[in-house]
Amino acid sequence: MLITVVIPVYNRARVVGRTLESLDAQSWQDFRVILVDNNSTDGTTDILRCWADNHTGRATLLTEGRCGAAAARQRGLDAVTTEWTLFFDSDDEMLPGHMERVAKAIRRHPDADIIGWNIDMLRDGRKYRTGVFSARDCQYRSLFNGTMATQRYSARTSLFRRAGGWNASLSVWDDIELGARLLCFNPKIVKLHGRPSVQCHLQADSISRGELAANIAQIDEALTGIAASLGPRRAHWPELKRVILAANSRGPEAEALFRRSLAATPAASRRRLLRFAYAWTRWGLPGAAAILRIFM
Repeated sequence: MLITVVIPVYNRARVVGRTLESLDAQSWQDFRVILVDNNSTDGTTDILRCWADNHTGRATLLTEGRCGAAAARQRGLDAVTTEWTLFFDSDDEMLPGHMERVAKAIRRHPDADIIGWNIDMLRDGRKYRTGVFSARDCQYRSLFNGTMATQRYSARTSLFRRAGGWNASLSVWDDIELGARLLCFNPKIVKLHGRPSVQCHLQADSISRGELAANIAQIDEALTGIAASLGPRRAHWPELKRVILAANSRGPEAEALFRRSLAATPAASRRRLLRFAYAWTRWGLPGAAAILRIFM
């Protein structure tokens, strides 16, 4: 087999069936599936076990005692034996032609290391935006636009392992942090064009959460790791992201994050730009990162 799909699962009895059904509906079925149960308590384990038992030879059910999506994803990665790995989430779904589309791209581009695609992002069953994958300027677009979010790409298993795999200490933005490390190896990237064939369903308790005020400390930790991958030449990118995050949040943690970003920026000209980005974003205006990039 060419590809393994790795899915971490925690308390998804209500929605994981949709994800599993989307795997069954694929027009191309020559792929493996590794399900990683991450301490579920709501009956999810029974659902996963039943599905795996019905797909003997193609599906494996594993458990991971350490809490968190990154730990569960790493448990799955450790068990992968195929050349390519595709990570997916347990509340999302693939349209019927998705896996065939990916497999054809891999065969069409034998020198590729990463195959990416746009996704539809849904809230309450309705699309609210497109999650864009970019094969160009990927480090910057991953940090500011989420290019390397989990559902948007597949990569060679050897590349995931060469980059060190998932950082299990991160509970938020573990995918963006791993993406920064993957991209440091200058991989050959191919983007699939056309209508998105993945639907990402936003849940209040999704295993990967967004930029919520409650997660500022965890996102700050992930940004520290991203900064280490980007190096001194691009150190201002994570600081700009911190300032935009702080401006989009409220409370003492957000204010402290803004002050730390200013303190970590020695150049007075760049501190002025960070203050502008903060004010611009607080006014509710979009695009601070794109506007300031040419000046930073």
